[in-house]
Amino acid sequence: MLKHVSNVRRIAIDTLGADQSANALVRGALDAATADNGADSARFTFFGEARTIAPLLAESRHDVVHSPRSARVDDPLRGSLRGEVQSSMRAAIAALAAGRVDAVVSAGSTGTLLALSRHLVGTLPGVRRPAIVKGFGAQAGRRFSMLDLGANIGVAAAQLHQFALMGSAAAQSEGLVSPAVALLNIGSEVRKGPAPVRAAATLLAGDDRLRYRGFVEPDKLFLGEADVVVADGFAGNIALKAAEGALGMARYLLGRELASAQGDSAALGNGVLRRPLERIRDAYNPQLYNGAQLLGLAGVVVKSHGSADRQGFGCAVAQAMSALSTAMIAKVAAGV
Repeated sequence: MLKHVSNVRRIAIDTLGADQSANALVRGALDAATADNGADSARFTFFGEARTIAPLLAESRHDVVHSPRSARVDDPLRGSLRGEVQSSMRAAIAALAAGRVDAVVSAGSTGTLLALSRHLVGTLPGVRRPAIVKGFGAQAGRRFSMLDLGANIGVAAAQLHQFALMGSAAAQSEGLVSPAVALLNIGSEVRKGPAPVRAAATLLAGDDRLRYRGFVEPDKLFLGEADVVVADGFAGNIALKAAEGALGMARYLLGRELASAQGDSAALGNGVLRRPLERIRDAYNPQLYNGAQLLGLAGVVVKSHGSADRQGFGCAVAQAMSALSTAMIAKVAAGV
């Protein structure tokens, strides 16, 4: 990869493979640049159907690469890696590998995105496997990140140790001086959990580069007691999806209560309760937390949820912009 020396953040946007139309993804990306107050410092290259994308771009600084085929979940992986399947996703990642862009955002297949990124972009020196990392909101306005969320199913203690180093370095790039690191486990007692997790606890506790806080149980995740939570991809992905399901249920219940009280001012105290309930409901909006980075790669690659709408995809693009602004890749490389 070529090193980027300008202040312009060049980001490749894969507009295919999502549930939403390319229209929503393009507009979401443009929204992210405007919201960042850095519209002039973001330059997008959109990969997809040129006839659909071009009319949406009022400014000439953005580029369009016509690549009308999406990466499909049933595509043979070997064919994708060899270039026999020329998808918009592969074209976007190839641009990152060649140094023509500095980041990629895609809502396509996670497995294909991970495989192509490892194959074309590669990992940072010393990094064995990239991990999927995502940020979450916690109590008292705090935030935490968790990795791995599905890239690696069943890993050894040494790999969990490396995930902790990568996650801690990424958190430091975002301004945390000494992030607290915890291991996801089924209990807080030192003797609980699978052997690799218990062995990893010993490694983390003995590494003075980390501020290790011990085990954290899934029901304690959102208390904000740790800044970085480490897990293997199996446990992390289950925790993520269980949390998403619970948050979705809470949002549904709040929305139902608000809808049932529509027009009944007495039921909601003449609006006194409606506004707080609406704020709580909106806080559960999954679109506001969309975007997960493939950490450990030699470039910025962000995976957007396939069902993300315009707002959600904009959040994923904003995450890529932030990673570039904070030089996250260089700091993770130094941390590992």
